Amino acid sequence: METVRINNKFQPLYKSDKRYFFISGGRGSGKSYAIADFLLRLTYEAGHVILFSRYTMISAHISIIPEFTEKIELYGLEKDFEITKNEITNILTGSKIIFRGIKTSSGHQTAALKSIQGLTTWVLDEAEELPSEGIFDKIDDSIRQVGMCNRVILVLNPSFKHHWIYQTFVERQREDVEYIHTSYKDNIENLSESFVLKAEKTKTQNPLKYRNTYMGAWIDEVKGALWTPDIIKRTRSHPELKRVVIANDPTASKDGDECGIIGAGIDEAGKLYVVSDRSGNYTPKQWGTITSNEARAQEADCIVAEKNQGGEMVEYVIRQYDKITRIKLVHAKKGKALRAEPVVSLYEQGLVHHLPGLTRLENEMLTWVPGEGESPNRVDAMVYAITELAVNNNIENWTLT
Repeated sequence: METVRINNKFQPLYKSDKRYFFISGGRGSGKSYAIADFLLRLTYEAGHVILFSRYTMISAHISIIPEFTEKIELYGLEKDFEITKNEITNILTGSKIIFRGIKTSSGHQTAALKSIQGLTTWVLDEAEELPSEGIFDKIDDSIRQVGMCNRVILVLNPSFKHHWIYQTFVERQREDVEYIHTSYKDNIENLSESFVLKAEKTKTQNPLKYRNTYMGAWIDEVKGALWTPDIIKRTRSHPELKRVVIANDPTASKDGDECGIIGAGIDEAGKLYVVSDRSGNYTPKQWGTITSNEARAQEADCIVAEKNQGGEMVEYVIRQYDKITRIKLVHAKKGKALRAEPVVSLYEQGLVHHLPGLTRLENEMLTWVPGEGESPNRVDAMVYAITELAVNNNIENWTLT
């Protein structure tokens, strides 16, 4: 295997015999690279069954497995691995990495995950999205293979201090946990100049967002944000929805801002629900695929997409993967804050509820101060989705312009 230099901060992964590893950091901190490297090396030890999970996981072969195949190709080890849409198996040892989501359309599949035979390692990626410690405990208890080193690895971007993860793992430093924290400054030699400049620009324009997004700091309530924690209502049960839409706030390349992909719906009583967040740093091909997949998964009747930056290209990209769902292109003439204010009003009236697994969206909502920092892509997509549903249900006499 080719020698690849991993930041020294990640060395405890390879050397510590503790059960729990708490790996936190900001954007560009190298967490994903280090985890992929460690897990691939771990498969060369016989007897390992590794569960790699996220609270929601759609199309692992598009969003996650490429990070592993990239390392396999870099190391020149293609002959050692068999790769499917949901698993990577080391042919030499039989050890494997299984990719599964915790949340399904019918609920939590904790029982199915617990029943996977021989689990030795559990990686909970984007751990901040997991809504409760109870779900964590159920899977944690199933990592108990006799005669093997058992590990539970939480990988996350820090959220707000009221999160259960902060209270369980951060508020008090536990002796059974190996803590690893990195930022983009620890990984700067592997980052593009434009990424570093963007981070430094955010440091000047929005210091709080810089500390949370790039330095990985836990945060409290933000002064000047349109949304506050008390107006975000949450529900654990998936409601019966009479209509669902998927909103897309596109980007031109994977190296730019995140592409916002948000699903929302409305029930018979007129209550609105944000049901999914598939946002991320994608190429047009990737966000086109993920948007269309999410429309099918949520049985959406419409995809709402902003055309300000991409024009008709946005519809063209989505149409490569979805020939059926109606696409509504919107041209935003108002500023982001003016577009968002009517939606904030609905939140204040208790008309909008969030399903679990929306921590990254909520973080963006609670830290975005109009006129400061970079564009809030997840928030933009959520505003388009809620507005589309509210306008067509006559909740308010709005327009998108």
